[in-house]
Amino acid sequence: MHSPSDESMVFIPMFIKAGRGQLGANGQLLSPHFGSRCRLAIITTDAPVTYDKPVDYGIHKFCQKCQVCIRRCPARALVKEKVWWRGVQKNKVSYNRCRPVMEKYAGCGVCMKVCPIQRYGRSRQSWTTYVATGQVLGKGTDDLEGFTFNREYFRVNELPQLGDETFQFPHGSEDEWLFKQFKERLKKNGLPSADQLQKFASDVKRILDKGSSTRYDHVQSTNDPE
Repeated sequence: MHSPSDESMVFIPMFIKAGRGQLGANGQLLSPHFGSRCRLAIITTDAPVTYDKPVDYGIHKFCQKCQVCIRRCPARALVKEKVWWRGVQKNKVSYNRCRPVMEKYAGCGVCMKVCPIQRYGRSRQSWTTYVATGQVLGKGTDDLEGFTFNREYFRVNELPQLGDETFQFPHGSEDEWLFKQFKERLKKNGLPSADQLQKFASDVKRILDKGSSTRYDHVQSTNDPE
């Protein structure tokens, strides 16, 4: 049994290949029945089994018409136009803008909340309205587009204002980030004090004693469909 946190495989592309949904403009797997309201899990087996194939539920076309998640993303991490990336044409999520906000605010979820497939369900009102009128149910209304972020409610024409410091997010390994910070302090403040040198030495020793260096950006390889 595998969950997305065990880093054993890339989950979203495998679920798409199995016909369980399609990649939405928000970079998530959108089921035609309940959007991204699901927890993905995979069972590996050596049993002889048959397998499904990708299914075009019309979600790609719907997303290009809708684009509510793109307009409402607090991090401005979603893009309007599709690009080719690693052999797949998709709305590329900017990891460098999405992940810092997720870390700083212990999650976000706005792109899930404002998705009409998630909010209303493809097989119910949202799809019926889209097929009949070409319009996206709830678009431009607080019922769909209003959301709470960092304990503040934002209406349809309002977005959080995030400063540049939000996106100053570490990349690479823990020791690389430690040395980068140390060099920046040297350039800015000159030679460090004895206490500062002692703290730096203690941090380096902690990493060496641990035997491996944490990678700050390595969560990308688990959940990002890239």
